[in-house]
Amino acid sequence: MSLILIMMALFWLRPFYEMKLHYKQSQQGTLESFYVKRTFRPHVGGDWHFHREFELIYFLKGNGIRMVGDHISHFREGELVLVGAWLPHLWRNDLTTTHHNGADFIVVKFSEEMSGINLFALPELAGIKNLLKRSSRGVAFSQLAAGKIHDLMIGLSNSRSSQRLIFLLSILEILANEEEYQLLSNPDFSVPKQVSGANRLQKVIAYISEHYAQPIALEEIAGIAIMTPPAFCRFFKNRTNRTFSHFLNEFRVNKACQLLINNEKNIKHICYDVGFTSLTNFNRAFRNFKDLTPSEYRQYYRTLHQR
Repeated sequence: MSLILIMMALFWLRPFYEMKLHYKQSQQGTLESFYVKRTFRPHVGGDWHFHREFELIYFLKGNGIRMVGDHISHFREGELVLVGAWLPHLWRNDLTTTHHNGADFIVVKFSEEMSGINLFALPELAGIKNLLKRSSRGVAFSQLAAGKIHDLMIGLSNSRSSQRLIFLLSILEILANEEEYQLLSNPDFSVPKQVSGANRLQKVIAYISEHYAQPIALEEIAGIAIMTPPAFCRFFKNRTNRTFSHFLNEFRVNKACQLLINNEKNIKHICYDVGFTSLTNFNRAFRNFKDLTPSEYRQYYRTLHQR
């Protein structure tokens, strides 16, 4: 572990153990060097959190909202993302936007040091070391890359003993050589320097997730955070790198993306279902965030699905 990470760990560990809302402790067993689990759920309801491990998450089924650092988008079947250590993230959806088969995903969590051994310091693993550096911003891989590691991820989730490590290194080696990927969070994003607002931010995000289809006034959401509107605006911008109105519109547009992909409702109905009160405003916001109109977006994903 680098000196910077050690200093971060010493600075952050105590407050996050106390808060427990943002920081998640390692889930690996005492006889394991890293954590792997395949999960089936009706829907995904994770909290906004971070941890000291790298996290590789692969969705075989499911769709919803994804937040990594200051990046917000929607996820769908085939999602493959590598999240760096200490980088805040969240995957969430609800029953109304989830396929009837629910969510099926594999999570792998691992550290640079496994059982006291810095495996990725080996010269033969220099490519993987560079991949882990890129993951400090979150790395979303292409559907093609996800297809390459699909069987390996299934194998990893079912493996035991030394086979687990062999599968993990094989997966990371493939991803380290992938050239088609997207870095998610902005390079200037950093973990908040104070965690006193963690509970407030979690409440605000949860409230938006439940009430995005309804009008949400600034005074209303500031009340959820138990703050005055001006104080809330400063707080929210500092924590998310977005204004509240920008965040809310982006959240609604990403909800609309799920509906455009997963059902046959007309665009006007989807506009109102996600909380916009004007089709004109919806189309404008959608194009601002996606560089496509809603109808173009729907057609684009239908074309992909038919390939």
